[in-house]
Amino acid sequence: MSIHENRTVNCPKCQQEQNIHVWSSINATLNPEGRNRLFDGQINRFTCGKCGYESLIPLPLLYHDPQRQIAAHYFPPESMKKAEFLDQFDSQGKFLVTGEVDFEVPEHLLDIHVVFDMNELIRYILFREMLIEFHQQNSTSADPSLN
Repeated sequence: MSIHENRTVNCPKCQQEQNIHVWSSINATLNPEGRNRLFDGQINRFTCGKCGYESLIPLPLLYHDPQRQIAAHYFPPESMKKAEFLDQFDSQGKFLVTGEVDFEVPEHLLDIHVVFDMNELIRYILFREMLIEFHQQNSTSADPSLN
């Protein structure tokens, strides 16, 4: 499921209060428009209607594509300076699963790729999609009975 909401914020430059739309999760299978908005630079961007100030809203964003089994999580770089953030990971950078859930967690969600730059998030998603496409094409062309 994609998770997004409206929030009221003040412009960091002129303090004008305005309503913005922020995302905390994009499920690309259920919401391909969310993926398109991410790739177009429209996710978690702030543009002040009064002074024109623009910036990225520094909020964590989970990208999940269950169909392709891609999971990546963006965190603002300043997150790394907080012990409570680092405490969520083991020494290899994998999320520590705490508590019990009443459903089976897919394997690819147990090894979420972590990034600290939105452009890197997009590059990682593209890389994974290209790998999937490349290997699908090569497995099809390698087996003449599939052609």
